[in-house]
Amino acid sequence: MYSARQNARDILLVILGASILAFGSYNLNYQNDVTEGGVLGLILLLQKLYAISPSITSVIVDFSLFLVGMRFLGKKFLFLSFLSTATFSITYRMWESIGFIVPNLQNNMILAGILSGVAVGLGVGLVVRVGAASGGDDVLAILGSKFSRLKIHHMYYLMDAVVLALSLTYISVDRIVYSIIAVLVSGTLISVIHDLGKKKEKVAVKGAVVAS
Repeated sequence: MYSARQNARDILLVILGASILAFGSYNLNYQNDVTEGGVLGLILLLQKLYAISPSITSVIVDFSLFLVGMRFLGKKFLFLSFLSTATFSITYRMWESIGFIVPNLQNNMILAGILSGVAVGLGVGLVVRVGAASGGDDVLAILGSKFSRLKIHHMYYLMDAVVLALSLTYISVDRIVYSIIAVLVSGTLISVIHDLGKKKEKVAVKGAVVAS
């Protein structure tokens, strides 16, 4: 059973994670043409090709996959995931109205790739740590790792490879290398944060058993 305090903590982590993700997606990924894999990479692709804001496409795509995830992961997953997408959409729109506040890193693309990966990895990691999803690809990654022997970052890498290949329609081959750096950094960071959350849960459960 989750206490009110734990529920409040989870909600705050989801809002924080989604806000960090929106900040990095706009100020680092979009500004420097560094894409990501999964659904985030897909909505960035749609923005580049058709000028459709991720504040719109993220809601449509993510909500559809969240409904699939609810069947296996429960109503709390659905609520927190909806909260994550809503927070991302609102904060992304806010950054669009404010404009870039991070310097353009086109002259240092390796740094751009690393920082993009850190922002995405930290943002998504905080969301999946509490058992929610920041995007539809998180649903696929969580379910894939749940029902197979693959770890969560392996699932991300598989989906990322497909989207990065599609992203070659607007990103040159030499520049896609920096997106690969971002994907490797974000995938690894997500896995580390996710695993830390699972370890803390196991320790908490053991502590509760001992206390009883």
